[in-house]
Amino acid sequence: MRKNTKAEEPGNQQKKLVRSLSITQNAWDAIKDKAAREGISASEFLERIGRDASVLETPINSRLKAFLEAPISMWWCWSEATRRYALQLGLVESHRQESEEGLKDYIADERLKQQKEIVGDCLWRAMLTLAVINYGIPELGINSMTPLLRWMSFKMLQHKAEQGESISLQKTDEPSFTITKKQIENDLVEIQAALDLLQQFSPSYYEVLDMVMNGRMSYAQIAKYKRLNTQKNVTEAEARREAKEAVYQLRAYLHNQVTENIKKQYIKNSSESDKNLEVKKEYYQLCSLSFLKQKDRKNIEDKFLRPALEDPELEFWIKEIDHLAGHHLTGFKSIHIDSNHKDLHYILREELEKKLKDEKTDDKDSLRSLLIQMDKELMFCKSFKDIREIVGQFVDKISEGSLQIDTIPFPQNFLERKE
Repeated sequence: MRKNTKAEEPGNQQKKLVRSLSITQNAWDAIKDKAAREGISASEFLERIGRDASVLETPINSRLKAFLEAPISMWWCWSEATRRYALQLGLVESHRQESEEGLKDYIADERLKQQKEIVGDCLWRAMLTLAVINYGIPELGINSMTPLLRWMSFKMLQHKAEQGESISLQKTDEPSFTITKKQIENDLVEIQAALDLLQQFSPSYYEVLDMVMNGRMSYAQIAKYKRLNTQKNVTEAEARREAKEAVYQLRAYLHNQVTENIKKQYIKNSSESDKNLEVKKEYYQLCSLSFLKQKDRKNIEDKFLRPALEDPELEFWIKEIDHLAGHHLTGFKSIHIDSNHKDLHYILREELEKKLKDEKTDDKDSLRSLLIQMDKELMFCKSFKDIREIVGQFVDKISEGSLQIDTIPFPQNFLERKE
């Protein structure tokens, strides 16, 4: 007896009809290839696209481009965290000085230039690493790229420091705290207050964040939920976009709506109601250290960066702490305060966005050039083991030896695939 397709199952009892459409050979080959990976026919693949847009997974390189587009709330946190790691690991010098006279302008400008070069290079290599892995192994499934990119950046900068590329800044046995304990406690209260204001005045945005943080839903699941509840063809990309807008709105409340009276109310109740308050404080204190000792580096990775890959609530708080710590440590204005202001991170974003969209192949470290190189190598691969070896070589090259494909904490252990 012939097995029914999903289109013929109860709830989908419509007869398939022969249709006529025009399509290029390249597109048709791609459709057949994607269908084969799913173990279905090309017609069934198109049927599923028509019934459910969530089967159209956005490639990592397209998501990276979208990641750089406004609003840049999530990008800013990753970029600023990377700048801070570079400073704490002794790879760059601060462009600010705590003393009242400050630094001379030309010294501050030179240090900012140095920060931009090192941080920009690290961010670019992290993005390239993720893109080439996904190109060689398309099965890669990542719900949120931010925690993985943050982890990669930290590992690359730590490798540089361990290779002896750090400058001698540590003149004391113990690092100093650059943000006061009172300010840390106050900031954590402000984040919670802004989150509650978002729930009160922008419930649709809050709903998206809540489904990610507390519901632990993927963006594909959120998109499906919205399609079922709104009867609109909401895609996964649109769900991600709404999450970005939600974070942007949250910070607008944080900078403009959280009044002193609101803060006093939350300060009174926060210590009793927040079970994870000490964890948040510990991460914020690590952010505020003038430099990182070996035990601090281990704590950042083991207690925060790695767990955040699987814990959306922890990832949310890390992003928001990075956001506020960044403003304290850099003196950069918030876009919510001055819409025309362009800080280091805005300039970096514009440069990387241009590089990511550039189709030229004369730059050996461009994405397009690397993918062309990979194609030449992959055409000789006859097993998944061969593919993984080639991808691993590119990861090692791009990360300058700081990352190995078998140790990158991807979700669902997708690299454990057997022959």
